[in-house]
Amino acid sequence: MRAAHGPRRAVFALGLISALAAVAFPFAPVHQPDVRYSWTASEGPAAIPLMPYQPVDLTVTTSCAVARGEGAPRGAAAPSADRVLVSTVPLRPDPAAEPLHGLRLTATGDDLRVASAGVDLGTVRLPPGACTLEVVSDPQRTDVLLNGAPALTHEGDVRPDVAGAFSDVPSGVAMGLTADTRFQTTISALKTAIGLVCALALLGMLVALRRADRAVTHRVRLLPRRWWVPRPVDAAVVALLGVWWVVGAITVDDGYITGIVRSIGSNGFIGNVYRWLNAPEAPFSWFYDVYYAWSLVSPSTLWMRLPSTLLGLLCWWLLSRLVLPRLGRFSTRRSVPWLAALGLATWWVPLNLGLRPEPWVAVGGLAVFLAVERAVAVRTVLPLAVGLVIAGVTTALTPAGIMAFTPFLAAALPVLRLLRARRDLHVLPLVVALVAAPASAVLLMVTDQSLAGVLEATRVRTVIGGGMEWYEEYARYSTLLEPASFQGSLGRRAAVLVTLLAAVGVLWTLRTARTGIAAGPARRLVLGFLISLATFTASPTKWTQHFGDVAGYGAAVLVLGIVAWSAGPRVSTLRERPRQLVAGLGAVTVVGALVLAGYNIWPYASNWFVPSFSTKPPAVGSVPLATIVLVGGGLLVLGLLARTAWLRAGGATDVAVPRRVPGPAPLVAVLLVAVLALQVLGFARTAVEHRDSYTLASDGIATLQGRPCGLEQQLSVETDPAAGLLPVASGPPTPRTLPVDIGGTTLPGVVVAGRMTTAWFRLDPEQRSGALPVVVTTSGAAQPGDALYLEFGSGQRVLERRPVTADTVEPTDDRQMAPRDADTVRLAVVAPNAGPRPPAVVSLPRVPRLTPMLGILPPGSTAILDWPVAFLFPCITPEPLPLGTAALAKWRVGPPASDPSGLITYAPGFGGPFAAPRQLVTEQRMATYLHGDPTRDAAQLYRWSPLVPLVQPAPVVTDETVSGWHRDGHARVPGLDPVG
Repeated sequence: MRAAHGPRRAVFALGLISALAAVAFPFAPVHQPDVRYSWTASEGPAAIPLMPYQPVDLTVTTSCAVARGEGAPRGAAAPSADRVLVSTVPLRPDPAAEPLHGLRLTATGDDLRVASAGVDLGTVRLPPGACTLEVVSDPQRTDVLLNGAPALTHEGDVRPDVAGAFSDVPSGVAMGLTADTRFQTTISALKTAIGLVCALALLGMLVALRRADRAVTHRVRLLPRRWWVPRPVDAAVVALLGVWWVVGAITVDDGYITGIVRSIGSNGFIGNVYRWLNAPEAPFSWFYDVYYAWSLVSPSTLWMRLPSTLLGLLCWWLLSRLVLPRLGRFSTRRSVPWLAALGLATWWVPLNLGLRPEPWVAVGGLAVFLAVERAVAVRTVLPLAVGLVIAGVTTALTPAGIMAFTPFLAAALPVLRLLRARRDLHVLPLVVALVAAPASAVLLMVTDQSLAGVLEATRVRTVIGGGMEWYEEYARYSTLLEPASFQGSLGRRAAVLVTLLAAVGVLWTLRTARTGIAAGPARRLVLGFLISLATFTASPTKWTQHFGDVAGYGAAVLVLGIVAWSAGPRVSTLRERPRQLVAGLGAVTVVGALVLAGYNIWPYASNWFVPSFSTKPPAVGSVPLATIVLVGGGLLVLGLLARTAWLRAGGATDVAVPRRVPGPAPLVAVLLVAVLALQVLGFARTAVEHRDSYTLASDGIATLQGRPCGLEQQLSVETDPAAGLLPVASGPPTPRTLPVDIGGTTLPGVVVAGRMTTAWFRLDPEQRSGALPVVVTTSGAAQPGDALYLEFGSGQRVLERRPVTADTVEPTDDRQMAPRDADTVRLAVVAPNAGPRPPAVVSLPRVPRLTPMLGILPPGSTAILDWPVAFLFPCITPEPLPLGTAALAKWRVGPPASDPSGLITYAPGFGGPFAAPRQLVTEQRMATYLHGDPTRDAAQLYRWSPLVPLVQPAPVVTDETVSGWHRDGHARVPGLDPVG
């Protein structure tokens, strides 16, 4: 036993050091920039769009003479008129922008009114003669000082929102403020040292555990023999994942993550650049750093999707080389590797290609399972500690990553037996080791953030919301079964529903049949999968995308399920147990029908050009395939039940199911192959048929050819809608024309009221050839019963009439391809009833005159990239959010006009980081046209023009070191956080 003293003491000492260092790490100091802005009224209007919106502190100084208007230049406002001495939001903002509530000092004669953050702080009566005025605001209080003495005091936080500095007076007012940079911290030397101590002590502890294990156990081979030899099934998996890498779908959050990743370099930290006041993604963010380093090679879609494909291949290697042999001797069957490939593809294809963290979690969860099984099999502690380290690292990816700890729960009894048996290590060293291992994940969770910064980021996300409570977990499954939604697509349904059925089947079959499956590991695998699904309740969002976290588990459970419901030569056949077989067929029938009731649809650009059969559930003729499966399977089950009852009524005791009746396993395999083929072949067909327009495949091929600019190189922009107005062909002049504002450009148009037709307009040659559409822009919602039509004609003879929608307040383009024989077009209005609201208006028909988008925003140009489309524009640099501010952008690239989701970035109530710059500009919409599909609204381009000429004061930046618990009040969310 003396030989064990050394390793035991080393495990205890090094584990204790590592654990204590992990605890100290969040409290360690960090470097934080101190950013101060100064402005005087003589500089003119200034842009200082803060992010977060309020400064740490703000000071305004002026004099009573300026407030009274004494010495004002000739022509200035009379002293009795209201004069704004200073305002931190524009005096006359764009009405389309959501408001912020700034500081405003308004002088009227001898009175000075003060308002801040939407709170009227009161009025100060100015004394006669010379005096000084000062406003000082910080998180604790706001004071108005007259000659240095308080004239008004408001306790509490009424710091103003700041977009800039504006004044009605030409001089005599100065403002200084400190920007809030609480999130823009970097790691300090002391924090780095603590992290190194933690990591080195952890490594030493693991080495000591290895020494302790070798002293009491025999060495057992870790990898199976000839694990490195490639097999035909490996080539098939590589080929499938390779094809899917090129042609496959994006996820709903690829653009969101792209914006965060590509902004890290300019912002200095991993901030949420679309909402939540750009709060850091910590503690769940280390994979963003990996993607950032990866994006420095190329931000193209093809390159950025490669890591998830490589993770898929790693998951396949773990599954085929390590997991299946552990699950039993059935793994030696020739069909099993192919079943495993089918299981992995069933999960990976619909869920795990893209930039989201699910592929990382899937690999981490499977690795932890293998570590626990290794510990249980060879009775060693080192694999447990390694598994805990991996589980901690996986949890640091995303809240759902906590599922990586589920193998320890599923194997709780054998793990406890193992720990009790290791008397050589004693209880305390074991406890310290098993605490230090997962605690090391804190090094990834708060690498460059302080504890106060992470807590404040968590508070901001809680205040703004966007998540769901744990007891609303049912929403994830109801969404999975939601019709006509990409969240409930048939690929996702197949992965989740069939695997749940397989899990039940495995647990049932292990009690009643010998299948070649190792009962202990199989039962732990299934329990781990089910517990992992239960841990999803801790995730604040309930997207079906999160099911990708269990892809590794799910693939293994699918294989077990198919094997458990198969009848092999050495297996007690299920046909001799008709109740089990009939129950299995019934369950497969119901699950198969639910799967086939889903649509083959995908998010955003991945759903362009989908074949018509993907716009509805699979069908045979006009009959849904789900109905056919449900009715056919139901009749088969009822027939088998009737046959069994009939034979038993005649005295038969053993009633076997006829061999011509298929078992559940082949039916499940056929279903999964069909769903997989529909997904992959559908995208392959789209890639071939629409290779001249934009698909992910054409994007990838263009990247390999040296054209990596994605969707931008397939778009053209209508820069001047007025240039494309069609000439009049014939007919009387159009009655009641009026100017129509279509988002910064004015065109002639007509009111949707009464009954009328415009003159006939001559179609452009490109419209007649089908290269470009006829475009009209509507603004405002039509009244009930109103109708608006585009009439296409040959001369003055109507060939075809098509309705034009007018149901939105914002200007909306309606694009129609002209019939082949048409050479003229006109508008027809049928609106006999006056309604309670103003009528809609519509512009006269035009042909878009286009400029390539690359000519407007060449590679390297900066723009705000809204999250739904950011992934598809790799050559545009996202606007930065540096030093507690937001850049004043000139361009914004947004999603289609029908998608409002990108507006969170400009909404103060969502903590939109660019809400303050939006206050300073007017927005002009510039429609884009997709090559090969000009009627599609693929994206929108907006020009941002400053309301007035703006100066941008240069900040004075110094660096300071702050403790891990340092904070300057709270970052207030307008409308949600209390004021005062």
